[in-house]
Amino acid sequence: MWKSSKIIETPRTAEYAGLDFSSGLDPTHDSYAVSIVDRILKSAVAANVTDIHFELNRDQTLLLWRVDGTLIDLGSVPNGRTTSILNRIKALARLVTYRSDIPQEGRLIVPEYQLEARVGTLPTLHGERAVIRLASGRKNLRSLQELGLPDSTLNQTRRAIHSASGVILICGPAGAGKTTTAYACLRELSSESLAPRSLVTLEDPIEIEFPGAAQSQINPAVGYDWASGLKALLRQDPEVMLLGEIRDAATAAVVFDAAVTGQLVITTMHARSAADAVRRLLDMQIPPHHLLSGLNLLMCQRLLRAACGCQRIEPQRGDEAVTACPTCGGSGYTGRFLLAEVLPEVEMELARALMSDTNTKQLESIAKSAGMISLLQQATEACAEGRTTSTELTRHFTL
Repeated sequence: MWKSSKIIETPRTAEYAGLDFSSGLDPTHDSYAVSIVDRILKSAVAANVTDIHFELNRDQTLLLWRVDGTLIDLGSVPNGRTTSILNRIKALARLVTYRSDIPQEGRLIVPEYQLEARVGTLPTLHGERAVIRLASGRKNLRSLQELGLPDSTLNQTRRAIHSASGVILICGPAGAGKTTTAYACLRELSSESLAPRSLVTLEDPIEIEFPGAAQSQINPAVGYDWASGLKALLRQDPEVMLLGEIRDAATAAVVFDAAVTGQLVITTMHARSAADAVRRLLDMQIPPHHLLSGLNLLMCQRLLRAACGCQRIEPQRGDEAVTACPTCGGSGYTGRFLLAEVLPEVEMELARALMSDTNTKQLESIAKSAGMISLLQQATEACAEGRTTSTELTRHFTL
C-alpha cells in the first residue's frame, strides 16, 4: 500500500496530506500500476504541479512533486511496486520498458487531462529514477497579456516581436518560465498576423505541440544538432524561428547571422541577468555590431512565490497561524508572479560599452543609468509591498 509517514514534514505538505493514490486498489492486480499512474497524473494536473519525481533509496521510492518552485514530499511506495509503476510511465512515454541501465527521454500525452509532459529516466545506485516534467498541454500556451508583465515591458515585447527580423532573447535560470514566455511571443505572432507567416521551431525536446508552427526536434545521435538544425531551418523559407536554447558559440553565431539576414528569431539562454547575458554573448564571439543591429529585445526573468494573504493579515502570530491557513496549506505562499528586466535600447554609452569589451558589473551599471529596473530592485519593491517575503528574496538573490 501507499505509505505516507513522511507526509507532514514541511508546512506545504499539509495541503496534500489527504492524498492517497492507492486507496481501494489491489497491489497484486495487473491494473494496479495503470491506476496509480493515472491518479498521480490527474492529481498533479489539478494541483498545477510542474515536476513529478520518483526518487529511489534502499527500500522504498519517494514520490515528490514541485509546486510553485517548491519540492514537496508526498510519501513513498515500496520498491516491490516501483518497477511496474515506472514501466507504465515509460510505456506512456514510448520508452524501452526493459532497459533500466541507460538514460532515456520521451514525451507523454494524456488528452483527457490536457497534459503534455517530458519524461526522463536515469539509472542510479539503487535502481531507476524518473522525473516527469509537466507542460499541461495548451493551458501552458499563455498570451503575453496573461504573463503579468508591466505595461512598459509588455509594450516593448510586442514591438520587438512584430519586427520583420532580429533576435528576441529570453534569459534566466532554470525554472524561470523562459519557455512559457517564448511560446507566448510565438502565440501572439501566430494569432495577430494579418497574413500567414512561416513559423518553424527547433527544440530539445518539443515541450508543447503548437498549432500553426512546423516543430522539429534535434537528435544528436544521428548528427542533427543545434547548429546543423538551424542551418537546415534556414533553407525552409522561415519568417519566424523559435530556437529552444542558445547553448554554445556555434548556435549563437547562426542565430545572429539569421537575424541580420532577415529572420525573426525567438530563443532562450541561461543567464543570471540581462548584463550577464550580454557578456556571455560577447564571450561566445558574437561581434558587438551584431548585438547593436540584431538584438531586438533582451529580457531576463525570474518567478517569485506570491505571499499568501495569511502572511499579510496575521504576520505576527507565527507558524501556528500560517499552518492553519486553508488557502496555502501552511506554506505561506500561493502561486507565483513574474519579474522581468529588459536591457535598454543599445545606443550611446551602452553601445560604446559593448564595443570596448566591458565586464558584467559595468554593463549592468550602464544599463541601470539608461533606465533598466533590475530584477533585485523589482523583487525588493515586491517584498516591501507584501507581494512576496524576505525569505523568498534571499532564495533568488545574493543580498
